[in-house]
Amino acid sequence: MRRSEGPRGFSCCRTLWLGILLLGFVLPVSLGAGEGAPIDRVRDTLEGAMDILRDPALQGPDKEAARKQKVRKLIAAGFNYTEMAARSLGSHWDKLTRKQRQGFVDLFGDLFEISYSQMVLESLPDRQTMYTGESVNRTRAVVNTVIVDARGDRLPVDYQVQCPHGQWELIDVVIDGVSIVRVYRSQFNKVIRTSSFDALVKKMRVKRDEQ
Repeated sequence: MRRSEGPRGFSCCRTLWLGILLLGFVLPVSLGAGEGAPIDRVRDTLEGAMDILRDPALQGPDKEAARKQKVRKLIAAGFNYTEMAARSLGSHWDKLTRKQRQGFVDLFGDLFEISYSQMVLESLPDRQTMYTGESVNRTRAVVNTVIVDARGDRLPVDYQVQCPHGQWELIDVVIDGVSIVRVYRSQFNKVIRTSSFDALVKKMRVKRDEQ
């Protein structure tokens, strides 16, 4: 990394990724449980997305919608939206009815798919993803990656995964030490406390419908 350019480039890249993933409406180890290693699950998700973007049959402006749809489907298969939604609401989750929980998970999933697929489509093709390690503690794990751009600027992106039912699933993205789920929780909590849960849901629906 060139010292004169690295810090600024690193900061811009971090800001870009965080800005996209925040939904945009409020501010050596032993193998654990499951099939394969946690790092394989993350790699399959990220490289699977890149395979879609490189697919000759999906090139051109007229195939843009198909590319986005395939990437979103891949993301939905890799991430556990119920776990992410519950963690993002914190203590508020326990107060919801089953119907409210399901509605929130569906809405959260829609918005996260849009945000994460946008990041994949706009950021990853021009950068290299390096898989630097994993740490496993029974049914929990953290997979470490580093995103490197053309100038050599590096951005650490870690993925938290879990394996409660025999298959590893992604439950958080940590960009340069910033947990996306924790930021969601802070923002969601602020809206709920200053207004209401229904107000939060309304904001999220508006944002989804704008996409």
